Amino acid sequence: MAKETFTFKAEGFKELHDVLIEMGEDICYGKTAKKVLIPAAKAAMQPVVQTVKSTIPYDEKNRSGQHMKDTIRLTARVPNSRDMRAQHADPDAVVVGIVSIRTDDRGMSQEFGNARVPAQPFLRLALETNANTVVNTLGTYLAFKLEKYKSKKG
Repeated sequence: MAKETFTFKAEGFKELHDVLIEMGEDICYGKTAKKVLIPAAKAAMQPVVQTVKSTIPYDEKNRSGQHMKDTIRLTARVPNSRDMRAQHADPDAVVVGIVSIRTDDRGMSQEFGNARVPAQPFLRLALETNANTVVNTLGTYLAFKLEKYKSKKG
């Protein structure tokens, strides 16, 4: 299977940086993250959650309790030290958005495979198929919030 690569064109980071710094100085950096960046990350990752729900393998024979589909979570937060140890962590990250499942080893076996079961990835594929949507939603959400802030400020 050929490895797919993604290319994004990013513009306006200087302006975004300047407005976020201005907001942080006006209303506190913690509140800026809490009221603008964390909700933006959650809104942007919502399509990934929907794709995971629709593509996660379902085991009809499982009668042992919760199914993985019932444990899908979307978390957005200021990154902690554990987040920063991840392979793809950015040391300059202000907020992280995480889609995960809370279950036993079944999730790992489904995503990565094991000695008896071949990999049936659903988390990675959901993020890869929605990458453009996530970026566009994040940009739209931030643009809306920042315009709202600028108009209030005068």
